[in-house]
This record gives sequence, C-alpha cells and structure tokens, in this order.
Amino acid sequence: MVRNSGGPQAIHASDFVPGAERAFCYLDGDDLYWREKTVRAFREAVPREWRDFNLKLLPSNWTAETLEEAAGAYSPIPGVPVVVIAGSAMPGTQPKKRGRAKKDAKEDPVSKADAARWERITNAGEDVMILVCEGNIPASVKKKFVAVNCSKPAPDVLSALAKKEAKPSGIEFRAVNLLIQFTDGRAMDIVNEAHKLRDYADGAEITVSDVEALVGDNMEHAIYELSNALADKDKPRAERLKDRFLSNGVEYTQLFWLLINQYRRLLHAALSPLTDAELAEKMGVKEIAVTINRRTAKKYTKANLKAILDLLVKAEADYRTGVCSDETAFGTAFAGILTI
Repeated sequence: MVRNSGGPQAIHASDFVPGAERAFCYLDGDDLYWREKTVRAFREAVPREWRDFNLKLLPSNWTAETLEEAAGAYSPIPGVPVVVIAGSAMPGTQPKKRGRAKKDAKEDPVSKADAARWERITNAGEDVMILVCEGNIPASVKKKFVAVNCSKPAPDVLSALAKKEAKPSGIEFRAVNLLIQFTDGRAMDIVNEAHKLRDYADGAEITVSDVEALVGDNMEHAIYELSNALADKDKPRAERLKDRFLSNGVEYTQLFWLLINQYRRLLHAALSPLTDAELAEKMGVKEIAVTINRRTAKKYTKANLKAILDLLVKAEADYRTGVCSDETAFGTAFAGILTI
C-alpha cells in the first residue's frame, strides 16, 4: 500500500478504491449515497470474519487520542489491514459551532500532545487505513489525507449509474436523462427508481414512457396516500404505507424530504385563492394533484397544517444536528402528526 504524498488530493467517490494508494481519507460533500458507498468500501476491505478484530468504528465525538488508539491496534491476521472509520456517514450530523463568522474564524489550535498524536497516526504502519467521515482534521495534517468527494458528480457518472442499476433490462438514452432529471441527480433515488423500472420492464428495455408513468406518478401517488392516511388518523394504514416506502429502499432522509414537500403543497393548496386549474398551472403539476391535495387539506385547519410542517422541519433538523438518529426523529414526527 502506497502512502499519500505530494499535498492535498481529491477523488470522487464513484472512482474511489480503498487501499489503492490511499490509506488516509476523509469525506467531503453531503450526498448520502456516495458517502455510504465509501464507508461500505472501507468496511469491506476487512473480510467479514475478521471485522470484530480489525474494524474499528469511532463515534462522532472521536478525538485524536481515540483515533490514535484505534489506528495503533495490532492486526492479528497477516495481510488484513486495521480499518478505522471515524464518525457517521450521515451528512450534517455534527452541530454547527456558534461564534465568529466564517471569514473571521480561525482553526482551533492543536495542543502539543495532539500534534504528537497526529504525527504518530499519519506515520502508522502500512497495514492501517483510516476514513474520517466527520470531525476536525488539523489543516497541517489534511495534506496527508485524500478528500473523497461525495457531492453530486458529473452527468456521465449518473448516467453510468442509471444504466448499471437498470441491468439486465437496459434503458433508453432519453429515459436515462429523464430519470436523472426527475430525481434531481440524487444517486440514491436513481438507484431506487431504476430498480422499480427494471422490475416493471420485466426484461424489456426501459423507455421514456416507463419513466414518465412510474417515476413521477407513482411516487406522487404514494406520498398522497400516506398524507391522506395521516389526515384520517388511520395509524395502521399509515404504518403500512410508511413500511412500503422503507421496504422499497427509500431512506428516512428521503421520507422527510417527501413529507415536508407534500405538507408544503397541502398548506399552499389550502391558502391559495386560485382555482385548481390555475394553481396547477402555477405549480407546474397536473390539475388532479391539486384537487387531491385540497381534498386532504380540508381535513385539517390551516393552523394545523402549519404546525405539522413546523414539526417535520424541526424533526429533520434534530437528526441533522445530531440530537437523535434519523429513524428516531422520523418516528417522533410521524407519531406527532397523527395527534394533530
């Protein structure tokens, strides 16, 4: 394994191979799919049967001391590296620091003890690999790490991802572009929708018509169903619909996004004086979507719709700032909606 040298380096997560000249890395960017892909690649660098010994997972509040201790662990298996993963793959889990504006902020000083620890960490043996998912790496040390870019990649990378996940059915060129457009380039959504399209195509090539019929309409219909069940206080049905999302690979982070957008639409539908057709044209949706939303919105007062939207936004902020996990935050919000 060759150590990083020559100053700061960066590579997109789609091209990343752990251990290939890159022993020390940190995640940069907030696309959860690419972050989880990189973490998974590090985990898999250790054979499953040896992970109890050679895989070290540090919590979000790791320190240079705990990182050094983990990186200094002895590997009992020749040829199998000690892999240290520090922090959570979930983007934005650390609370932002209050205080000076960014332009006036300075890097926190590194104590002599920590400086010595970082020196020992970065000079660890050839059988150690480190991935920092979140947390501070001193600027003087970062040049020895590679930044794994987990932002939205170039369109050709997303196109390749869609084509890969659509196999063995295959997918038309224009259908690929439409799928990327409908998902706003979110890799996890591309994967989930490509799997759904592939199952629907049943061996036939996926077409633009398939994407238009399934990706937009079915997702919208599913979220309409869920919000309607919540409005009816039908907890068993709402739970079944939520579980359907989860079983189809939709993450809690995506569910938050879907429900927040849906309740914004419900509130807008309730407040707008426009007709269904006028509001549909203004929002760029089908008229039936506005009609359905207004039917659901009538089951709430306007104040309650605003309260639910505030509840969802706060819950999402709670998991993003590390107050609780995404599952706990969503569960709390979900239960709260049923009581409003």
